[in-house]
Amino acid sequence: MPGLSVIDGTPRDCATPGCGSEADTSVIRKNGSPLGKTAGGGQVDAASAIATFMGTGAASRIKRHLLGPRAGPKARALKDLFGGGKGGGSAGTTEAVGVKTPKGTVEDGVAAAAGSGATSGLPTVGADGVISMTMHQVNQDGAGPMTAAIDPTSGGTDEAAFQSAQMIADVPGTIAGLSGTTTTDFPIKVQMPAGMTCSGTVAGVSGVCIVRVKNSTPAGPFGGSAAFTQEVVGAAGNATAAA
Repeated sequence: MPGLSVIDGTPRDCATPGCGSEADTSVIRKNGSPLGKTAGGGQVDAASAIATFMGTGAASRIKRHLLGPRAGPKARALKDLFGGGKGGGSAGTTEAVGVKTPKGTVEDGVAAAAGSGATSGLPTVGADGVISMTMHQVNQDGAGPMTAAIDPTSGGTDEAAFQSAQMIADVPGTIAGLSGTTTTDFPIKVQMPAGMTCSGTVAGVSGVCIVRVKNSTPAGPFGGSAAFTQEVVGAAGNATAAA
């Protein structure tokens, strides 16, 4: 599933704002919307993104669907779970190894995934509570370290609902969110807090959690967000796979 801020048509092979590469980069500030806003789409709306993925009139029952990046050269959403965020490592994390975006890559994940959730359901984490996503770093101030938080109840509408979560695999960078990297995809991982249960209801879908990551660069913070559920709706680390 594309990230909640992803906008089709956004160039993924360009590092300058003038080419439109930052159109769906979420700017997530302390006193703003919990999921931030983008230059191309305004305030990030989880309900709208989930409704598009699920399809008009889609059933709200969530089915098992392993979370992870799609293969192939086309742009993936945080990017596959997010919007093309500008793309850390803190204690206890591993630095992710990035893959340079091929020339000519343009985001198309929203249209490609539209309606598919009606049969697949939302992306689903397993019993280990590990969320796997792809973060696209646009340019130098999209580096780390990233911080993660998960909202298990409000669908991304209430800042107070977000709980800190651990980055397991992070985008490399310095304390100020800077690096020399541009136009690169990084596979990142977030660990759900022990005992967390996804219980939000968004766009008619129940059992929803929202994960958010952002860096600390002074120009931002920049980041992204995504929706997911659990293998069996229940406490993280205690889920049981369906038969």
